[in-house]
Amino acid sequence: MFDGKITNLPHIHRVRALLDSRAMIRNPVHVFEKYRTQLGKTFTFHFGGAKRAIVSTDPDFIQHVLLKNQANYHKSDIQVKRMGEFQGQGLLNSHREAWLRQRRHLADGFLRSRLVKLLPLQREVMNEAMTGFAQRAKEGPVDIYQEMVEVTLKLVGKSLFGQQISEPELQVIAKAVSDIQSFIVRQIVQPYLIPWFRITGQSARYQKIRIKGDRLISAYIDNRRREDRGNGDLLKHMLETPYEDTGKPMEDSQVLIESLQLLIAGNETSSNALSWTFYLLAKHPECIVKIRSEIERTAGKDPLDFAALHRLEFTLQVINEALRLYPPFWMIDRTSMEDDEINGIHIPAGITVIPYIYGTHRNPDFWPDAETFDPSRFERASVKERHTFAHIPFGGGPRVCIGSNMALMQILLILVSFIRDYDFELATKRPSKICPMMILRPDGPIKMHFRPVSPIS
Repeated sequence: MFDGKITNLPHIHRVRALLDSRAMIRNPVHVFEKYRTQLGKTFTFHFGGAKRAIVSTDPDFIQHVLLKNQANYHKSDIQVKRMGEFQGQGLLNSHREAWLRQRRHLADGFLRSRLVKLLPLQREVMNEAMTGFAQRAKEGPVDIYQEMVEVTLKLVGKSLFGQQISEPELQVIAKAVSDIQSFIVRQIVQPYLIPWFRITGQSARYQKIRIKGDRLISAYIDNRRREDRGNGDLLKHMLETPYEDTGKPMEDSQVLIESLQLLIAGNETSSNALSWTFYLLAKHPECIVKIRSEIERTAGKDPLDFAALHRLEFTLQVINEALRLYPPFWMIDRTSMEDDEINGIHIPAGITVIPYIYGTHRNPDFWPDAETFDPSRFERASVKERHTFAHIPFGGGPRVCIGSNMALMQILLILVSFIRDYDFELATKRPSKICPMMILRPDGPIKMHFRPVSPIS
């Protein structure tokens, strides 16, 4: 039928969805929130009036898709084709045996023991970053979003490639990533324009941008092969660790794909999570004081080791609440391989299924007064009582973000470094709004004043 009725769920008429296309380009979250309010926690939709999808904020539904029957739900064309066109086929957009093989192999690079060894390098990078920041903070308001993009790019880049990779090289890669992601989003929300993008040469232009970044990383991989440098970074793991089934290490072409995907995901996830955390803390300065006191009790003026970072209980509650309100992965996409049913909801084969995380984190069944910043939601007793899939900022099930523990380590390290040294406040009354790309970004600069903390006599 022309209305596009998909299944036995509340449904947005196909024509209405087509008329929403421009609004989807501007801000798909606003469109989804409108229909979540009108239709409830699960509804059907057509991207651009064409692509059939089921959108859900129900933790039971999401747990079924991502965990209980996850074998029936593959990553959709958004990642397999659209992202694969620019990033190749790696861990983030492969399936079945190929995915499991890569996951097992790369997971060793994110073990706690490896993160502990990486922490001294991370501290060194952070100390250098804080020296440069001190001068900028003296000169006036700083854009904390841009600061976080740059500092996490250094931390993630050095974790992947070691100390030798230069900041200008990382900047070239980051710029290419940002441009390409914007183009991918346009293809997702306006799939009917993909042929036009190809005819007009837009696809080719972004491929040239990709090739420039690929060449830079390939040259670095080749250099590392020849000079055998690196001190426990992830590139060393990928270049030298053999697969269990073949006894041979990863091919350079695959190392390139995995390195690029990990750099993109790591930088985007941590930088945006931190930007929103700083934004919320600036609006709740009492939490800054409480975090600083917790750091003082835990370590005094000494550097915090890996275990001590994770003993910062209130700081972790603040981070989790920021991740609830502004989850980096604001949605996840899957395609149903076969017909399925979840709590009486019929799921046709071939349909796109969207665990809508931003909406899940505002589901009133689990989050009373959901728009309010309240770190106490993540006190241990409250967490135990809540559905395990009500808070999934890094996804859930077997495909949960492989680098989530590294991201958390870096977020803690950065917060500790800044809050030990500075008080801060927003430099403008304009509220920062969301800009949902592949990751949930702020809609512009987040200007802040930073003042050095007066030493305690």
